[in-house]
Amino acid sequence: MVSLNYLNYDFTITKNDFANEQPSADILFQAITRRSVNEQFDMENLEILGDCFLKLTISMSLYYHYPLANVGELTIEKIKEISNENLYRLAVENKLKNYLYIEKIILQGKDSNWLPPGYIVKTNKYTHQKAKRKAFADMIEAFIGAFLIASNYIITIKFMHWLGLNVIPLDHNSKLFKRFYYFYYLI
Repeated sequence: MVSLNYLNYDFTITKNDFANEQPSADILFQAITRRSVNEQFDMENLEILGDCFLKLTISMSLYYHYPLANVGELTIEKIKEISNENLYRLAVENKLKNYLYIEKIILQGKDSNWLPPGYIVKTNKYTHQKAKRKAFADMIEAFIGAFLIASNYIITIKFMHWLGLNVIPLDHNSKLFKRFYYFYYLI
């Protein structure tokens, strides 16, 4: 049975929003770990979940923000928001790029790639990653998935808004569209 429920969301972002509702360290580590590392876990499942939720929230926001737009216009705007290039840009702007875990850690020898905390090295070996932009976009989607399974929809949407994604439909006065308060879901 389908039911219409009124949900009054408070989308104001406070300093402590993520303090008690963030994913645990193991989930975050999974969200930054590429399959190429050959760990027992990787980001792929979180990435799929985050990708689906990203598309849903962007689509809903655009639907409420542009109620008279046709499907082609909404699709073009959605593609801009969810593109790998935009997600890569957000990873860079939010200083998340260096967290991606793409290579198996080698502790010793000429191929070592691990640097102890507090050490500074004057070589690019430890400061630049060799990964495609899509890998960083995947990491952003995995972070969204991590927040989604560790907290709730609202905290995840707030995190996505913090990243810079257009997931909260605001009017020209930066006020939340009243129609966005209504969500349909199955009971």
